[in-house]
Amino acid sequence: MKAEIITLHYIQHYGSLLQTYATCKVFEKIGIEAEVIDYVRPNADEDAEIKAGLSARGYNNPVKRFLFILSKKIENKRRKKFSEEFLNKYVKLTKRFSSYDDLKANPPQADIYCTGSDQTWNSEYNGGYLPAYYLEFAPSGKKKIGYAISIGMDKIPDTEFEVTRNSVMKYAAISVREKSAVELIQNLGYTNVCQIIDPTLALSLNDWKPLIGNRIIRERYVLIYKLNPNDELESFAMKLAKDKKCKLVRVSYYLNHFRNQGKMEYCPSVEEFLSLIYYADSVITDSFHCVAFSLNFNTDLYAFYPGKYSTRISSIMELTGVKHRIVGEKEFNCSEIDFDNVNSVLSEEREKSLAFLNMNCK
Repeated sequence: MKAEIITLHYIQHYGSLLQTYATCKVFEKIGIEAEVIDYVRPNADEDAEIKAGLSARGYNNPVKRFLFILSKKIENKRRKKFSEEFLNKYVKLTKRFSSYDDLKANPPQADIYCTGSDQTWNSEYNGGYLPAYYLEFAPSGKKKIGYAISIGMDKIPDTEFEVTRNSVMKYAAISVREKSAVELIQNLGYTNVCQIIDPTLALSLNDWKPLIGNRIIRERYVLIYKLNPNDELESFAMKLAKDKKCKLVRVSYYLNHFRNQGKMEYCPSVEEFLSLIYYADSVITDSFHCVAFSLNFNTDLYAFYPGKYSTRISSIMELTGVKHRIVGEKEFNCSEIDFDNVNSVLSEEREKSLAFLNMNCK
């Protein structure tokens, strides 16, 4: 059997790349060939990203505009390099579809069509309701499933409610990452929905070990992986590194992070990114996937909410019993993480993840 998967594989972030890889591997674990549909949403090209960044910052000064555009082009070139290297090495892709109309007119052939993980149903992030991520292109009569879908938002916009409901009702089964997403899907009138873990967690540490690169930093270190501006996170990281007598290291795609404290590992390969998490004394992050890998690798962890789309972090840390390590929550404290419990929970959840696919793909 063959599954065609649509996800956000083209987002040049470590999390997006790794969840794409993991989704394919989980399908392969149950004996199904997995291929990722090479479709890119309309608002994801470089020009659209730069335009959105300029608009958000309100730059009117031509020098600031020029420097911002230049920095983004440098960043994007580096991100494109490690992203393409990883996808070419580890992920089977279809031909590139230039538009949704192209995808609908010439859909790749498969037994099952799957909306994959990451924020595939977050219309705010994606720039509105996009029919491709609801498998509206799939040939009539073919089975559609959703695997570890993330919605991210607190509610489905009223203007998209009906079209979303109509698309969702065509699915044979749906699994989502967040507890809140189960309720959102049920509110659409769809009942065959369950919560499972992110595909990066559906693979065990042993599954990931072949991808973990060699140790980069020889000294003991505290690692920062930060996607959003947060002075509190920076202050917390510096204090923790000092208290633990560790080097402060950060991994980032962003040039402006060079001005912050700590040794910069700028745009390392995906394998090196995993290595930095695996060998760290502690990780401090506002990234869901960095949280996920820290838990999976049993690396000491402190999480900050990113502002938007924080339900993903809250949900997985509550599930694994480590919500006390979310800085800013009322129950926050520095007591040890019970990794025996984390591993036990993740082991049970991996069985649920495989059971979902076995039940709905065979």
